[in-house]
Amino acid sequence: MGALIKLLLLLLVAVFLASEVNLSTSLYRYEDNDIELTFPVWQTDNPWYYLKWNPSAGEFEQRVMSEQ
Repeated sequence: MGALIKLLLLLLVAVFLASEVNLSTSLYRYEDNDIELTFPVWQTDNPWYYLKWNPSAGEFEQRVMSEQ
């Protein structure tokens, strides 16, 4: 069980290293807080997975590349 958890954590770290993460934060303006994740980093124009979340605007956008 411990080996499985280590493997999953290692895979999660590998995904984050292969992703472009834009994190905008502000202590004073709640509207300026958002997260944008693009996977993989070498295909930013047509990513396999894209996520954008802005909690103040209630905006949650998620796109997964479909097979063509």
